[in-house]
Amino acid sequence: MYGKIESIRFRATPMFFLGPIMTTPTASIASVPLRIESLLQQLGDFGLAAGAREVIRCGDFDGKGNRALADWLSDDRELCQRLLRWCNTPLYNLARPFRSLEEACGVMDGCELARLAVLASVRGHFLPDRQVDQYHRETLWSHSIAVGAAAAIISRTTGCGDPSLIFVAGSLHDIGLRASEQINPQALGAVMSLVDELSPIHEVERELLGWDHACLGEAVVRHWGLPEPVALVARYHHEPEQVLSGTWGDGASGDGASGDGTWGDAVACVALANYRCSRAGWGTVGRQYLPTPSQPVFAHLGIDQGLLRVLWQQLYVALESVKLLR
Repeated sequence: MYGKIESIRFRATPMFFLGPIMTTPTASIASVPLRIESLLQQLGDFGLAAGAREVIRCGDFDGKGNRALADWLSDDRELCQRLLRWCNTPLYNLARPFRSLEEACGVMDGCELARLAVLASVRGHFLPDRQVDQYHRETLWSHSIAVGAAAAIISRTTGCGDPSLIFVAGSLHDIGLRASEQINPQALGAVMSLVDELSPIHEVERELLGWDHACLGEAVVRHWGLPEPVALVARYHHEPEQVLSGTWGDGASGDGASGDGTWGDAVACVALANYRCSRAGWGTVGRQYLPTPSQPVFAHLGIDQGLLRVLWQQLYVALESVKLLR
């Protein structure tokens, strides 16, 4: 669609040049959901593959079976090849390489395989690479999948949440940025031209557009039918305290957790992973500053200085492995 790599660079542009999605910084907060819904309608074919939707709908994504997954994979050779490569990375297999997906299915948990297949399908939205100012699809993918892997490690190490689901949530936490590029690359370029060490992406978006990629990402994830923790991670990965304190939405969940205890766990794991990966050089863009997560995030996960050092050591091992998730 874009050739090999399409590069677009912008100077800071007056707002009225950037089309209908630009808004004023003083726009009503109450109108944000309406604008996000309008943006969602402009995404066109930016969606999940039919097979992925069926995997989620039938419950394979949650480990209730594997028929939909088997049917989907039987019809998509390219996805099968990518998924088998991913199954043979150190994140999933430290022994003899699987020779087929059938062999992988005999070893890996079916739920984990279904979730990995959905991510392998989403990977197609990041191909081919495209540059818009300092934004690169490939860099965004590398950051996203690194955050997913790091968040899963935090979940597994602390015993908070479902590591497999948190891997998905972390890998999709910035899907709103890719959706923003899909809708209006000129507006994204204007945002990226103003992002630097002191100006995080989401703050520039709010100032320039009146909404941010977190709001758009939540709408995309919900439209795709993914579970609630994945949607909340997309929305609150820059503001985990809102979920942990119960001040998000209607505030009904005072401890930031659903009945199965995964909401606050997922958001906290991904918020910390996002920060750690960015500090380790795996950020969304080259010039980006993310503040250290607040104390409630560490407290929720039960992380002290000793455990934090352990997580740092595990992070670098994981980052080497995610380079293979292409």
